Amino acid sequence: MLIKRISILNEFRCTGADCTFNCCRGWKVPIDHDMYMKYLNEKGFFGTLLRCSIEKKDELVAFRSTLHGCPFWGFDHLCTMQKKHGTEYMPAICIQFPRQLYNLAFFCEETLYLACPEAARLFLMRAFENKPFEFTVCEGHVSYKVNTTNDDREFLDYLLKSRDELVSVLKNGARFDSLAIVQYGRDAQNACLAQSPLPSPLEYTSKEQYQINIDKMNTLFYNGFYHPSLRTLSPFLYKLCKKYIRRFGLFRQTNSSVGNKKLTALKESLYEKIPGLDNLLNRYYEYYLYTDFLDTFEDYSFSKHLLYGIAKAHMLWLFLALYAEHKKQLSTDEIAKVIAVYERRAPQIEDALKQL
Repeated sequence: MLIKRISILNEFRCTGADCTFNCCRGWKVPIDHDMYMKYLNEKGFFGTLLRCSIEKKDELVAFRSTLHGCPFWGFDHLCTMQKKHGTEYMPAICIQFPRQLYNLAFFCEETLYLACPEAARLFLMRAFENKPFEFTVCEGHVSYKVNTTNDDREFLDYLLKSRDELVSVLKNGARFDSLAIVQYGRDAQNACLAQSPLPSPLEYTSKEQYQINIDKMNTLFYNGFYHPSLRTLSPFLYKLCKKYIRRFGLFRQTNSSVGNKKLTALKESLYEKIPGLDNLLNRYYEYYLYTDFLDTFEDYSFSKHLLYGIAKAHMLWLFLALYAEHKKQLSTDEIAKVIAVYERRAPQIEDALKQL
């Protein structure tokens, strides 16, 4: 199998107990079917402990969440299961995270989820130093399953070329939220439906931006991102959400113009703490293209995936600004922590996309 690994993957090393936002708490730890069957058949006290630690709801099998986090997360901030039994009993997601392993049948792409603080830090180092994200190519065997039902190699090759051209558009000065990107997505999707020739992103230019005003931000926040359960799942993120509600909650049904002014002022204050904010958001969107754009191979929804990345980037600056509100500047580690915490909840934004 041809394997493409993004540059920062080779640099990644888990920081273990020193991690600022451990992956063993704040979300469900899903258990793959093979490991679930192994747990069910395990004998002795350890088998009983495994089965008592599992909950099954609908199609999801996962470890029970506790206030502490995963039941196997020790007070030394390390995995007790790994320490006592190695990786033999660990769910696949625990072994792989934060590696994103994407098997497209014709080749595999391996990247890093930015939901890990160390992965986010490596991303930031590349972004701030203006170094490119590149794939190294090798051949080898993979144990992870194919992630798609599509076998249209011609369309996949088009998507690879399109992704390179979108990155080129960003590097040539276009903003991550350029209307050129939005219009390209709509036209490409319409061309797929009509079985017409597919366009190139290089054919589109626009100095206008896709505006995420206070009304759209509220839609993303309340209809996708925010949930009261964050209070226990992610206290850090919950505090930032409460800041947003106190600051902008009144403008859900009242004067939007006042809310937009406050939103603009909040972003302007962030430029003082992160002078290279525009470049950071562009690189964030670029990295999103490398990790998520090929999902279009499965559903042909150009508009959804390109707009989702735009919405993610806009909400990222919002949470960075809320965190930085009473600080003089932000360190790389602080930005990485905010990105990691935010990324764990960001997929919920997709629920609100249709309302934009």
